Amino acid sequence: MGTWTIERLLGLEPYEFEELLGHLFKKMGYISEVTQKSRDMGVDILISIENFGLSHTWIVQAKRYSEPVGVKEIREYSSLRYRDNVDGVIIATTSGFTKEAQKEAAEHNVKLLDGPLLVKMLSHYMPENLDTNLQQRPISENQELVNIEGTVLKQGEKILGETEVIFRGERVSMACTNKRIFLIKNTTGFLSKRRDVLCSLEVKDMLGWAQEIPSFYLVMGSKEITVMSMRARKPEQAAEMLQCLQQEYIRGEHLLKFERTKNEFIVLTNKRISKIDNEGISREISLKQTLGTEIKGGGVLGRSKLILKGNMKENAHIELNCADLLLWKEAIEAAIRVS
Repeated sequence: MGTWTIERLLGLEPYEFEELLGHLFKKMGYISEVTQKSRDMGVDILISIENFGLSHTWIVQAKRYSEPVGVKEIREYSSLRYRDNVDGVIIATTSGFTKEAQKEAAEHNVKLLDGPLLVKMLSHYMPENLDTNLQQRPISENQELVNIEGTVLKQGEKILGETEVIFRGERVSMACTNKRIFLIKNTTGFLSKRRDVLCSLEVKDMLGWAQEIPSFYLVMGSKEITVMSMRARKPEQAAEMLQCLQQEYIRGEHLLKFERTKNEFIVLTNKRISKIDNEGISREISLKQTLGTEIKGGGVLGRSKLILKGNMKENAHIELNCADLLLWKEAIEAAIRVS
């Protein structure tokens, strides 16, 4: 008999967490269907129950987060109730919910299951080690595994797949294992083919990734955050591989919000805010050193900016030119509260 903990839930893959919730609701007496990713229409799980001619149907959204769910998600998923004509929406997370999110949920009949409550429910209805029966699925039914020439795989390192990307104007292959990301140049000669590894990135140094089809951005960081920009020939395949890497880095510093503007990248993690210009020069401020946020400017002659005030002289403040200043302000303040 195992013990359910939030840490144990965070160790699951996203689809494993969805399947676990599906089993939980079945144990509670519901008819439960975990939707296929390609056909989910924004719905993770659909549950229903019928007794003596009375039926109820609910949409369940699974959020395997380490940071609180915000009001944006509540607004997004509450609309599914009206779109799909169901009785309500349930959001289940391994973390918690901001006060603004709780208030918004109460207004739209959205039921919230936070991490501690979810652990209690699992311990009551599913004391057995059911999650050990959730088997790892292949990335794609028809996807062949590849050999990464010129490298030695580490103990426990498994190849996930390979896809073609454009990096710095050059067509290369991106090959992923559960530990590293390789960028490989394929050279075809008259009698032979060569595969040269251009660079190798450690997944443990990855903060996250963002996508603007067909482009996507790898956000790397230890002392300083860097952003690697690429274009994928098959964006869905690239996204599928990168999603499989999440459990390797999500427990440390990880990406919360990302935006590419005309002149820079803006990055928010659970530890810092950073903006990186087109020359790779970055300026950042720790969340713990951030005293507050303020929107200034605007009007007819000027554009509004989001000002971050720090308590260090060299980081007195940072100005952000985001598309949605209010949304960024809300996200940063939520991250500061739990930092």
